[in-house]
Amino acid sequence: MKGAAGIIAAGSAFAGAAVGGLLIGIVADHARHTEYLAAAGLFAGVALGGYAAFRLLVQTNMS
Repeated sequence: MKGAAGIIAAGSAFAGAAVGGLLIGIVADHARHTEYLAAAGLFAGVALGGYAAFRLLVQTNMS
């Protein structure tokens, strides 16, 4: 990927991971009757999404 396509892919990976982590946390909250797993899922998604976006951006700049 070159140029804007790589940046769009990185942003999509970040947003998708953050939303996915939040949704998994919400489902886990409802299943376990807790109130903190949604926030934990969001933070885990942001961390994994940031890592994925960083890797995509580095890969884009290397090619």
